[in-house]
Amino acid sequence: MTRKQLLLLIRVMLAASLVIVVLGVLAIVFDVFAPSSSERARGFVLREYGAKLGDCRKLARARLECNIDKGTPELRQALGPGRGDSICVFVFENASVVLDGYPPCR
Repeated sequence: MTRKQLLLLIRVMLAASLVIVVLGVLAIVFDVFAPSSSERARGFVLREYGAKLGDCRKLARARLECNIDKGTPELRQALGPGRGDSICVFVFENASVVLDGYPPCR
């Protein structure tokens, strides 16, 4: 390779590296990788109770009403008395999730 070709290759690599770094910084600053509150609720319920949640509807004060796709006895026990096809979940800003019982959500 000639010197010109090597310098061109180095410039292209530096430009590509700069683009990757800028895109990474923008993704972190604008929370591209942060899961939504409904994804956090689904993940919490799956990890803690082995149950699967379906669609979630956002309510006031960071609450969600989520349909139960696959319930488990552990989830029913944690929710307490009552039956329903959906549950209320509160998602804090620090990514903590708390079960809030059956609808109507408080």
